[in-house]
Amino acid sequence: MRRLIVLGCLLLAGCATADPGTPTPGDRPGGTTTATTTTTTTSPAETTTTAPGPVHRPRNIDVSAVDICGVMTGLPRAELGLDTDRPPLAGDSGLFPGSKDCFNNGTEANLALTLVAVVNKGATQYLDGANAKIVRTEVLGFPLHVLTTPQSPQSCFGVLDVNDGQMIFINYGVAASSSQPDTPQITLCQRVPDIARAALALL
Repeated sequence: MRRLIVLGCLLLAGCATADPGTPTPGDRPGGTTTATTTTTTTSPAETTTTAPGPVHRPRNIDVSAVDICGVMTGLPRAELGLDTDRPPLAGDSGLFPGSKDCFNNGTEANLALTLVAVVNKGATQYLDGANAKIVRTEVLGFPLHVLTTPQSPQSCFGVLDVNDGQMIFINYGVAASSSQPDTPQITLCQRVPDIARAALALL
């Protein structure tokens, strides 16, 4: 199932390089709020030429010192449809070589979540050239980018800008496309800010 989620990420990454990256939407659990969002769309035939301005964050978080599976364990996993009867699986990221990731499956809800503490690529660098619809918002003062693409309707991706040259990558989606339940893309993407918020509260 994990390979299925990773494959979805690769399919979503319609970038100029071999880097991954593209998300999808979902229903937000109640009791959460987000900052005002703006939406921009970058198609393969379009390029963004606006020079990036300075990134404003409450602080910089060095993700090389972050135990990303410790963060996963601290999330409200049951609310996200993830299994809590066993620890999440830590590993080396295949999408971001040199970075650590953590995977948690949800058997009954047919959902899966992967978090990556990306140590060698920042949000701006990653988003540059991404072939996706990007919704830009803010979570606890940190920029969050939610990427959506029709090419991967069963996954949603988040890029949380926590430091210069570093980010936390969120991949939340349906674990097995042939199984039920099949959570709508809208619901998946609406939960990504909640995942980001809960993760930041642990850092």
